[in-house]
Amino acid sequence: MKRYLSLLTLLVAALIGCELTPEDNSDTGWNSGNVNNQANNLLPELFTLNGVVWSPGADDPALISENRFPISGALVAAYIEKPDPPSDSRFYCLERVVIPRNVPHATTDFDGSFTLKLMPDTDYYLVIQKGLFRRVRTYHSGFLGEIRDLEPSNLGGVKDPKVSLPRHHDPDNGDWTPRILVIVGRGEGLLGMAYEALGMVENVDFYSISDTKAQHIAENVEELMKYNIIVASCGDESTYLSSDRSREALREYVRLGGRLFIDDFAYDWVEQPFPEFLSFQVDYTEDYSLGICAEGQDAPDQVGKCVSYACYDPAGKAEDPYLQSWLDEINDASQIPLEYGCNIIRAMGKGVQGECEDPEDPRCVNGLLVDKPKVWMSGKWPGVAMGGTDYDLPITVSWDYYCGRVLYTTLHTHAGDERVASYKLLMQEKIMIYLLLELQTEVDDGPVE
Repeated sequence: MKRYLSLLTLLVAALIGCELTPEDNSDTGWNSGNVNNQANNLLPELFTLNGVVWSPGADDPALISENRFPISGALVAAYIEKPDPPSDSRFYCLERVVIPRNVPHATTDFDGSFTLKLMPDTDYYLVIQKGLFRRVRTYHSGFLGEIRDLEPSNLGGVKDPKVSLPRHHDPDNGDWTPRILVIVGRGEGLLGMAYEALGMVENVDFYSISDTKAQHIAENVEELMKYNIIVASCGDESTYLSSDRSREALREYVRLGGRLFIDDFAYDWVEQPFPEFLSFQVDYTEDYSLGICAEGQDAPDQVGKCVSYACYDPAGKAEDPYLQSWLDEINDASQIPLEYGCNIIRAMGKGVQGECEDPEDPRCVNGLLVDKPKVWMSGKWPGVAMGGTDYDLPITVSWDYYCGRVLYTTLHTHAGDERVASYKLLMQEKIMIYLLLELQTEVDDGPVE
């Protein structure tokens, strides 16, 4: 048997040597299409490993089953040698993940599923990764022709740790997570519950600060760069954001690789540094004039001017086909149930998003990529007559800015007003976790084959 395996190993090496060079590393976790690399396709009778990649904390027995959901577009790879860890600095420009062709790898399908073809009776380092959530575990493959499934038979039960994204940052034990700062506004004191529902612990796995106390962070790039992602929700008391110092610091933070994830009344966290991308419709307000707000290239001279207090439960529609396909797997309703949205995106403008990869791209202007935000979801607001179809207004959008990314949504992250022991994530919160993961993936303007 050992002699047979040795010959089989030599055959795989010979086949790889005929087709590839050491520099031929063009396959990545995002263009492999859940199909194994060339060597594995040549030998489909090898050991087969099936599984599903799950949301952070899905291996935690304390989590309720409703808060476990599959992760699409995640990288799964099996290395013979231990892969290099991410940078210790924790803040860096995310680059495209390149996987050597001789490493079995796949991307998860919309239901989180994957298949790997592995050499039998072999030790591997199994890597799962989505954005900055990364887990590495050892795995020993079975015998020739065997098929194993890492998905437990008890539906809705605790998931295998090898295929659950981590909720704690513990590099010594093979777990990496992003540093997340939550800016808590006056309208959402329980914003952290969405992360606690995944088993994360405040001031350990994510950090919180009131928007009235975050000025020293917003005005200093070095302070901002202590965090990979900054989440801000439902507040218009960050008066310092209208200063040039805050605007410039936030813009530089994103340019270097930071991520902003902002919702409803906290819109100034994106409007002040990036006024060119969004304008708002104010049909009801307590403080400012009605009509179009923040139109053009200049930010409002005051925080909170675009707040509309007429909140709503919009009928939602996914505008991104990959998001829709994922929703088809996890949402058992015919419509997307959305609750408590505030602010109305009236229009989107074009702005610089980075350097051009392709000079023939029509969006390329003087070497820079200029484009409107990407729309993830749109919706209809009752009583708002804007013309067009029922789904003519965006409710969740994002744009790149060099190495970083910005996302704005009119929806609350958490729509409740009290803390409960077993908090069940709303569908819109699961969507936001999905988008939080997408927000972390590398910014790459080049084509994906």
